[in-house]
Amino acid sequence: MNSFGKTFLSGVFIASVALATNVTKTFASSEKPEDVVSSQMLKCLHLPPDAPNAYSILAVAVLKDGAADLVSINFRAPPSDWEKIAAPLVASAITQCEPYSSISGRVEFAITPELVGRGPKN
Repeated sequence: MNSFGKTFLSGVFIASVALATNVTKTFASSEKPEDVVSSQMLKCLHLPPDAPNAYSILAVAVLKDGAADLVSINFRAPPSDWEKIAAPLVASAITQCEPYSSISGRVEFAITPELVGRGPKN
């Protein structure tokens, strides 16, 4: 192989490594859609007082261009009275805190005491 061929292949290899590094950085720095939606939703969430120590409310949102097209609240077990009161507040917070960047698609996440504890303090 002549020196031009070696130089060309070296240049292609370096460019490929650089491109792969940039793509990796982009994916590593971007958040998951469910993290974006749950973080944003927490800004608008006002749960009822006297929350139990353990609860899990499953939120499913179908987003279209960052806006909630459909919100569904589900439970893994029969809901407590507190969870029944909190569920519409969760759904309302999801729709109130739009837009969610340009995210589209189905996003699912659990509202738990741990998640709520990571949110802004009201």
